[in-house]
Amino acid sequence: MRVLSALIILLILFKPSNAEGDLRFRLQRRLPGCRGTLENHYTGDEFDFYSRLRCRSDLWRFILLMDKARGEEWVDIIAGGAAWTPGGYPVRSVSVGWLKADMGSGLVLSFPGKFSSLNELSLYKPPNPRNRIEPATSPWGCRGEPLTGIGIMLEVSGVDISVLTALSPIDSLVSGYHRNESEVLGRNAFIEKLAAVRISGQHWGVTAAAASRNETLEYDWFRCGSDWNIDLESLNLSGEAAVGLDSSGATVAAWGSFSQEFSQFRHMLTVLRNPAGYPSDRSSPPVSRECDIGICYCFRWKTFPRMLLKAGTGTYFNQNSSLLLASLEAEYRFPWSMQATAGIRTRTETDEGSWRSWLGSTWQPQNRLKIRTKIQVSGWSSSPEDSSESGVGIELKFRYSPRNWLTIDLGGAACSTDGYNSRVYAGSSSFPGVFGSTALYNRSFLLFFQASAEISEGFFLRGAMGRKIVEDADFLGSGWEETEGDSRTELGFQLDYAFQ
Repeated sequence: MRVLSALIILLILFKPSNAEGDLRFRLQRRLPGCRGTLENHYTGDEFDFYSRLRCRSDLWRFILLMDKARGEEWVDIIAGGAAWTPGGYPVRSVSVGWLKADMGSGLVLSFPGKFSSLNELSLYKPPNPRNRIEPATSPWGCRGEPLTGIGIMLEVSGVDISVLTALSPIDSLVSGYHRNESEVLGRNAFIEKLAAVRISGQHWGVTAAAASRNETLEYDWFRCGSDWNIDLESLNLSGEAAVGLDSSGATVAAWGSFSQEFSQFRHMLTVLRNPAGYPSDRSSPPVSRECDIGICYCFRWKTFPRMLLKAGTGTYFNQNSSLLLASLEAEYRFPWSMQATAGIRTRTETDEGSWRSWLGSTWQPQNRLKIRTKIQVSGWSSSPEDSSESGVGIELKFRYSPRNWLTIDLGGAACSTDGYNSRVYAGSSSFPGVFGSTALYNRSFLLFFQASAEISEGFFLRGAMGRKIVEDADFLGSGWEETEGDSRTELGFQLDYAFQ
């Protein structure tokens, strides 16, 4: 709480009169303790801590992040950045500090990139090439290999020019955590030197980037590429092609799409190449699956006034393996404030196959109550091992607002599967800004409760509790994250305050 008090005092003392922004403070704790903390292998305790302070005015933006993961000392990461946005000609913005950057569609430079790859149900519209350099907004881009430097964005005669240069401290271990002696000793082990430039217009862009993590000025990798985004009435042609060079030689990666959009129907065909030899540091391709060649197709169709159908498939080939993914989902809105969803997703990889189907509904019987249900059935089989698994799961959630300022979430999930390969997924207790899905397998139960109260305009207090139980388990997790017993409990608190 001392950290929270210090943030509030800084906010009161130094906030300019014309600035606005927000403050987020989160504290979480898992019970029981894991082996790493109980046996003093970790340097810190079981608490997860995160705080973010953002301020902005007409000409500038400022952000301060502090973060501590479970097992780390207080406070493990302190990061921040500032951006000057005059909005005039030719300077659009100048950003300095811990940064996030997107130049093009991601083949040449994108950091921290996407949290996960696009699935087959999302590939009905083309990725949008971006031109962005701004302060980082989450610890995800500040752990292990942050991007720290200065970026300038200009506009000259209708052409956008972006220049980025960075000297970034990089950990020797890729985890990005600092919980034990080896992770602490590997912190900021070396400096990465990076430079990038992008020139772009309304329908095109050219990007180049190079980086080195050695003592000389020679680059470890160099990438350059060109992207395009052309509209021809209902047609769209977009893509990016890039060449990457490192010590192993030159490699080409590319993607291109053909898409159409009508009033009730939208679809896209994509061809891509993302080979294993392409240098991938600081990149995030739109379809990030590694392959020598891949082909994807997806459509979104409003078949009836209240019905929506989405389907997609992707096949990816490497020298000695292949992967086929296919998904189908249908949504229907009933007249009585209910929406039903049914879908199936399959995965076939060489001699192994898996599938998961679901049937769910969202019903709002009154303005203050929302009920969500979901049933899942899963399966897995392997030809070389001549084995198979199956599973089933059920999920139920309630959201009730007894007052305009108070929201209560209560829910749970249960599953029975033959193992991890036939796992199902369920939503768990989560705060805004936190990923809230978890995998369940064997005979597992998940219960959660969350309350959110708006104390005053823009001032929210949130509390959450979740409990996971695995039947007949002596331990949960593995290694230093192993906890004793058949259950784990998560407790959390979050404060969100917006000010003007």
